[in-house]
Amino acid sequence: MSQLNESEIRRIAELAVRQLQGQATPANVEKVVREAISRMAPKGEASSAVNPERMKNVPFSAPAKGARIILTAFGTNSIGILAGLTAELAALKCDIVDLSQKIMQDFFTIMILVDSSNSDVPYEEIRERMARVGETFNLKVIVQHEDIFKTMHRV
Repeated sequence: MSQLNESEIRRIAELAVRQLQGQATPANVEKVVREAISRMAPKGEASSAVNPERMKNVPFSAPAKGARIILTAFGTNSIGILAGLTAELAALKCDIVDLSQKIMQDFFTIMILVDSSNSDVPYEEIRERMARVGETFNLKVIVQHEDIFKTMHRV
């Protein structure tokens, strides 16, 4: 794996801040970013230190194409939710790697692990399109990169 550039690290930090919300202290964000970077480094290689001063004013870049993503959706159950979500993923040329859904009375939840390596669509557009599909079913849809998702749930 090639070394992450500053804009990729900055993007990871931006996602960490969004997901940490009220707990996004500098120390928490740094911890999450360092964990994500170390998880992405090849076994046995240490990740290089990042100089925060060099990261200032670096524009955010889109995540690497083909990264695996986690889609989580929840809301009131209705007919066609699974078909709507999976049809849009197919239209985006995204492959479903794993899926777990649960319906508890009228409440619907689903988590889908998606491989987007065959998609020609950028991550941000995948996120927006899946959110729009969710809106048609009155669902809250959250799309996250797998590494950020794993790191966020360890904090």
